[in-house]
Amino acid sequence: MDLSLYVDAWAESAERTLALLANLPAEAWAAPTGCPGWTVRDVVAHLAALESELSHTGRGGPSEFHAEGSEVEAAYTEAGVRQRDDMSTAELLDELRIAVAVRRDVLATVPEDPRAPAEDTPGGIGWSNEVLLRNRMIDMWVHEQDIRVAAGVAGGYDGKAAVLVVSGFLLALPYVLAKKLKAARGTSLVLELTTPITRTVTVGVGDDGRGRLHDGASDDADVRITMTADTFVTLVAGREALQPLSLTWTGDSTLVGDLLAEIAVTP
Repeated sequence: MDLSLYVDAWAESAERTLALLANLPAEAWAAPTGCPGWTVRDVVAHLAALESELSHTGRGGPSEFHAEGSEVEAAYTEAGVRQRDDMSTAELLDELRIAVAVRRDVLATVPEDPRAPAEDTPGGIGWSNEVLLRNRMIDMWVHEQDIRVAAGVAGGYDGKAAVLVVSGFLLALPYVLAKKLKAARGTSLVLELTTPITRTVTVGVGDDGRGRLHDGASDDADVRITMTADTFVTLVAGREALQPLSLTWTGDSTLVGDLLAEIAVTP
């Protein structure tokens, strides 16, 4: 994987997020987002915490936490937000802006080895360069969407990160079908994404019990689901729906229900 793709997509989303925040009315900062329990202000505090920790600027991340395993714990993430409860929205925006600028300068030289341990990670978690840069791109763009939906400002799906994030979320579907749902061998479904990103894929469980994804629609799938790309992102990111979801399906309704109940893959 060319890591510059992640860096460029993260940077574009970060700049769009900063521009969006600079023009938000004061009341929008208190609006609830689809990220459970967080307002727009909380989302910005989270972004500021992570980016300032990675860039060694501002308040950084919560020092009392040290990450273990491969996932950032919810308590660590929440602590980064809460340590900024005394900051004004202007201070939060400044902290994020400075952190992004410093981080962009650092990433002007993209790490050469995707598999090498990343020098700086949230809480010292043991991520490679590729995992860190991919996760920061996903996190920035998904939270950009959280802010946009909460504030009623559409956009962001025409950028570099949108295609990468949606493609990455699609790659998680074989795991959802085969491992989370434990669907029987031979089970398959077609997912058609419509505006603003269009793509059609078939996800199936092979004779070996493993899930696989390929582009295009299978004629004999058990289920065919059609949804907008933003509905797909809302579901896979585990967000609460702040606006009506747009999806239809034909076929095995039980499989559809099970899939929608387990489709979230972000921690």
